[in-house]
Amino acid sequence: MLNTANLTSTLRGMKKLFVADPTYAVRSKKFITLFQDYCEEELRARGIESGGLHIEKEQNISVGRGKVEADVGVFNAANEPVLIVDVRSQMSSLGKNFNNYIRMKAGEVESIHSVYPSCVVGLVYIHPAADVPTKRPVNPIGSFNYENAAKQLSSLIVSNSTTELLSKYQHVSYCVIDFNSNPPQLSANIPTEDELRLEHFFDDVVASLNQAQLA
Repeated sequence: MLNTANLTSTLRGMKKLFVADPTYAVRSKKFITLFQDYCEEELRARGIESGGLHIEKEQNISVGRGKVEADVGVFNAANEPVLIVDVRSQMSSLGKNFNNYIRMKAGEVESIHSVYPSCVVGLVYIHPAADVPTKRPVNPIGSFNYENAAKQLSSLIVSNSTTELLSKYQHVSYCVIDFNSNPPQLSANIPTEDELRLEHFFDDVVASLNQAQLA
């Protein structure tokens, strides 16, 4: 079960930053850092910091092609990643960049699994449900098909594919957020796929971690 009070507080803070200055909020990473902090607390609340495991944020991991940043990571006593939660957001020009982001994400998770094949990797992807009025100019979200985006994100989940397993995430959450509601909240309508709902994500990644630790 999600900590809804913490989630609401996090979304309020993200909205406040974005409304004040969307470019600064995104480029400074202050916007996404708030959600990373929220993810960290959801993981910690599930008691995973035991047996030498510990949580760290924004740690660079050496992989075959260089380094990949683990937004929120759980590491063992040897400082090897056993769980990574990748957190990404797009707040404008959704249709222009989404496909490129998806290809980039597949490449990143493949590079992680090629070095750490037992590492559980999850993705949280954030989109606004509609344009958010801001005090400084920002590109609109544009024409965008959220249902197709959900299908593309679902295709990144390992259980939905029999090929290219290294490039798949164990779990993906598609967070379409209504920042214009009071308070801001997750969309009740998108995604329709249960496997993409944030309500299940943290329990699922921790269950996968526990299973991997027993293997």
